Amino acid sequence: MPAKTPITVAHGDGIGPEIMNATLQILEAAGASLDIETIDVGEKIYLRGNPSGIEPGSWESLLRTKVFLKAPITTPQGSGYKSLNVTTRKTLGQYANVRPCVSYHPFVDTRHPNMDVVVVRENEEDLYAGMEYRLSPDMTSAIKLISRPGTEKIVRYAFEYARRYNRKKVTCFTKDNILTMTDGLFHKIYDEIAAQYPDIRKEHWIVDIGAAKMADTPEAFDVIVMPNLYGDVLSDVAAQIAGSVGLGGAANIGDNCSMFEAIHGSAPRHA
Repeated sequence: MPAKTPITVAHGDGIGPEIMNATLQILEAAGASLDIETIDVGEKIYLRGNPSGIEPGSWESLLRTKVFLKAPITTPQGSGYKSLNVTTRKTLGQYANVRPCVSYHPFVDTRHPNMDVVVVRENEEDLYAGMEYRLSPDMTSAIKLISRPGTEKIVRYAFEYARRYNRKKVTCFTKDNILTMTDGLFHKIYDEIAAQYPDIRKEHWIVDIGAAKMADTPEAFDVIVMPNLYGDVLSDVAAQIAGSVGLGGAANIGDNCSMFEAIHGSAPRHA
């Protein structure tokens, strides 16, 4: 009998437990042989006075199993609470957020029955580095970080993903006509790495018109790689176009541990 695969599971808050129970039933029916370790994260941990939403001992489970299957959680309102997702991504080096946005027509209504787009989003840098400052009572600032190592890693991941799954094209979205240094660096590195994959088509779009094209004709795209903020926004848009954000899932890929989750929230009013 093959050895069971160890994974760490968090049942989450709100509708999270219901979603996780259904997910585990599907995995079992599909024949996955799992050795499940369960941890508590989210609202109950926050309310115990832990601002990160995860107990220190839970990191040991994540590093041991290397797989984190997480249901949506509730972050209490008010200041002082850190995003568990951001904390997990940064702590475990989960540099790539991968969101397949595929139509399930005719089972789910959509205007784009042939849509099959994968958004590959840089997951640690950009404005989500969390470097915000108050310059005066009437002025605030946020620093946008784009690094060569971070960009090389995410762009190469996108091309390797395309090659592994027989995808034909990798598109880059940036706003380098305005953000010439930060997004300009992302675009420049994309071009450098794209040249190393002659078997895969490449193209670049300015993010605003690229988003409009994706909303109107998602079939024109295959794999799209982009900086963190654009990827966060447009992966939700792509999921909704495909049928529903409620059906969207995401993989947060890291070298030491990867996290898999629904892209929507815990919807406590519907629990």
